[in-house]
Amino acid sequence: MGKTTRRYDIDWLRTIGVLMVIPFHSLLIFNMQPWSIVYIKDTINVRSFNILDSIIDRFHMPLLFVIAGMSVYFSIQSRTSKQFINERVKKLLIPAIFGCIMLNPIMTYIYLISKNENSTFINHFIDFFTKNPGDFVGLNGGFTPAHLWFIIFLFAFSLVGMPLFIKLSDKSSNSFISNLASFFEKPLMLILAVVPFAIASIVDILGDKNPLAYFVIFFIGFLLATDERYQKAINRDKWIYLLLSIILIYIRLTIGNRFELWSGMWIIYGLMDRATKLVPVFALLGLGNSYMNKNAQVLEYLSKASFPIYVIHMLINTIVGFFVIKLTISAELKYVIIVTITFVLCFLLYEIIKRIKFLRFIFAIKPVAKNANGINKNNCLDI
Repeated sequence: MGKTTRRYDIDWLRTIGVLMVIPFHSLLIFNMQPWSIVYIKDTINVRSFNILDSIIDRFHMPLLFVIAGMSVYFSIQSRTSKQFINERVKKLLIPAIFGCIMLNPIMTYIYLISKNENSTFINHFIDFFTKNPGDFVGLNGGFTPAHLWFIIFLFAFSLVGMPLFIKLSDKSSNSFISNLASFFEKPLMLILAVVPFAIASIVDILGDKNPLAYFVIFFIGFLLATDERYQKAINRDKWIYLLLSIILIYIRLTIGNRFELWSGMWIIYGLMDRATKLVPVFALLGLGNSYMNKNAQVLEYLSKASFPIYVIHMLINTIVGFFVIKLTISAELKYVIIVTITFVLCFLLYEIIKRIKFLRFIFAIKPVAKNANGINKNNCLDI
């Protein structure tokens, strides 16, 4: 299979995107809306925080899914099917299972304590795996994958889509891939990717965690990695994508979907709403490739640390938030304290985890392979 050039810009975007979960989930502690799910809440709703988390929510997970889709293309280039599956099991499934069994029950137990529910941790741990999980958010004490739904989706998408990904990576598909790139490299044509994303979003499965919609985004990421013309087109149009992102997100935040179901305006609004999730990703991919495609020592460290931190951050954030929200200080100061302490504790725990062989295996931490010149030669992307 072909040899790929390391994409440091994608490494940077992935690492920043993963680490952004800490300030993002900390914002949700001060969002009283019922659909804003974290496992500890202050009693104060901070409007400015709500606006900021709504903006981040537009592009954050789509960016990570697009990058994860790109990583599948890079991985398939240098691995057999068996090697690819083994990699996905070690890198995604094992950390997800560990987190669901060992970390998430502690997090939901803290939530129950914050609601003054009397239960021992042992009883709650049993309930976590035996109680009807309902909508799987864990607020009733039942099972929840919590933030690990993202890792579970990546594992499922990688396996379900593997035959298609392998087929599209084969030389026999070169003409199809080339024709597709020829069409979408035209100015702003990538915006048409919103259409299949919007259609998949109509299917009501798991609410805002619709697996069909996220698979479409994941697949879009895979396609973007198949031909360099996509990235060149994105670089050319990046400022237009950025301007469109600002306009679309502003409209989305100021105008709700008050239109009659299946009316013309309802369809237009739905397409616009889906565009607010994809267009910012194109803008970030363009800006990243233009200004961040360079290596740095800090990138190598943060890239390796980001995945273990993603797995543990929600529990740490919940524990820190549980104590900080009780302080009689402003919400803004609470937020700064929660984010700072969560980051510090997560990195300290990472330093411990990477020194223990068993935990390195559980958290999918492996040594970085280097060539004779000391240059990192692994394919980009860890998830």
